[in-house]
Amino acid sequence: MNEEVFIGGWTLSRLRERTQTERWAVWKRARSLHSAEGNHLARAIEMLGLPYAEPEPLTGEDPLLERIRTVFASPAARSAAIEATLDGLPAMAGVDTLLHDELGEEYRLNPAAVPTAETLTAELMASLGYAEAGRKPLPKRCVARSGIFWKRG
Repeated sequence: MNEEVFIGGWTLSRLRERTQTERWAVWKRARSLHSAEGNHLARAIEMLGLPYAEPEPLTGEDPLLERIRTVFASPAARSAAIEATLDGLPAMAGVDTLLHDELGEEYRLNPAAVPTAETLTAELMASLGYAEAGRKPLPKRCVARSGIFWKRG
């Protein structure tokens, strides 16, 4: 076990085990440190050759996009988003749980599913007359880690 240990205890093997989104978060945090150690970790992630960029939302050709849109079109999605907002959480907290219940691992394991859900949640909340009021962390049970908090506009 002669593997180089980077700032935060990261090793190349640990980074390889992480998802694209998790590697992105580590890379982003390392760059934000503005230190030699942080830059060294960021360069190591870049040189791994594995995807580490923030995933883009699903494209129009992806069948999962249509399934996610179907969930968002349901009255349950609207209710879940509003209820989460009234509970002081990002609307995504309610929708995230609903998507995980409906789509299971297909939602949880696709790195582009969360950005897609965030975009659709923003469209839903804006159409209901809500305005962005910052970001908040989501409960640990959620697939997404943070989301936009909405207030009545």
